[in-house]
Amino acid sequence: MKFANRTLLYFLSMILAMPGMVAAKATEVLVTVGPAQVTAADLETAVRSSPFATQFNTMDAPQQAALRGSLLKRLVALRLLRLEASVRGLDQRPEFLQELEDYRTARLYRYYIQKLREQLSIPEDEQKKLEKTYAGQADVLAAAKASMLAEDFRQLRLLTLQMLREKQHVKFHLDRITKDIAPDTLLVEGDNLRLTYGDIVNEGDFPKTPDAAWIEEQLYQRTELLLFARAAAHEGVNVDAEVQSYADELLPAMMMEELESEWIPDEKVLRDYFAANPDLARIPERWHVGQLVVSSYAQAAAMRKRIQQGESLFVLAGRYSIDPWGRSHNGDMGWFKEGEGAPEIEKSLKGMADGEVSEIIHTSKGYHLVTVVERRPGKVRGFSSMKDKVRQTIMDEKLAAYLDELQKRYTVEWKILANGSKGESSGG
Repeated sequence: MKFANRTLLYFLSMILAMPGMVAAKATEVLVTVGPAQVTAADLETAVRSSPFATQFNTMDAPQQAALRGSLLKRLVALRLLRLEASVRGLDQRPEFLQELEDYRTARLYRYYIQKLREQLSIPEDEQKKLEKTYAGQADVLAAAKASMLAEDFRQLRLLTLQMLREKQHVKFHLDRITKDIAPDTLLVEGDNLRLTYGDIVNEGDFPKTPDAAWIEEQLYQRTELLLFARAAAHEGVNVDAEVQSYADELLPAMMMEELESEWIPDEKVLRDYFAANPDLARIPERWHVGQLVVSSYAQAAAMRKRIQQGESLFVLAGRYSIDPWGRSHNGDMGWFKEGEGAPEIEKSLKGMADGEVSEIIHTSKGYHLVTVVERRPGKVRGFSSMKDKVRQTIMDEKLAAYLDELQKRYTVEWKILANGSKGESSGG
């Protein structure tokens, strides 16, 4: 079974369209990918995290099913990439392990900072003074409270930091920050704590040694980060689940970087592809279209006459159009580009002036009257401006075939199809 199998996607869309199908059981396994799983909860998380999350509840059932099906495919792809990344040993590389350690430290730091904030509150007598001073000024009162808490937090943070520095015997060697500083120059030390110049500055990012004040600031920030994170860990804060979730996201991303370096080793690959696919550089003409669709030529002729006599195509579309979308949007069809519409309609749009109403156009959907509200002419772009698009196009093309290959190495079983019938599997 191919990854892009249309029959599978059809069944997915039908099943996912069933009311409550996915939301019913969060632990329900929808797909197994080798030893990995995609559950209903995973899919719902993906829906909530997608760019369409705020629009999801306004979509009809087929649109919601299509979105879920697309996201389910993506989740399966990520599982496949993660498995392959592990097989290649990407999860043992020093840069991967360091990234996880940095993430763990950052999460622990945030927990500790939040704990400090939660210790703060405005004393009752101060609260009453503020309420009396800013009576009837709710916004000003809120700002005053926030300012007071911010100052209290600043002082608490500094006091806590000083306490941890003393407890860990932290010592700064700021006198070692000179123009001749080396990556292994020790700048901060304490109990189980060592920070060198190389720990805070990647020399490759700077043509010359950064300003001493900037280096000092980075040292103070890094020291605070480590001390607070260690304090949180000492108090038993466990972020293993969050770190694992981050690792699950990071591995597919690293795998994609690996594949890109294999598939596009140099710019010549991009230029050759660009030269072989000239249509890629062509930006098609786009039109913002108004449309009225009726069921007979006679009715279309009558509508056109009314428009010529001064009535609005958009008002008439809202009353009479047989196109559901057009009627609900008063004939405003939005923007579409050349190649997306019916050929008969596009032919008329190209020859019309903006604001002009077309002759009657017959298609399989009825008899159309269209007008161009606004247009954006097509053009041809050069390689430099299309470089990123060329790169993405190559990656998309190769990735589709590559995912099919991965399915031959790892067993993929679509449990969601087993509801009333046997599920499909591939690979193995």
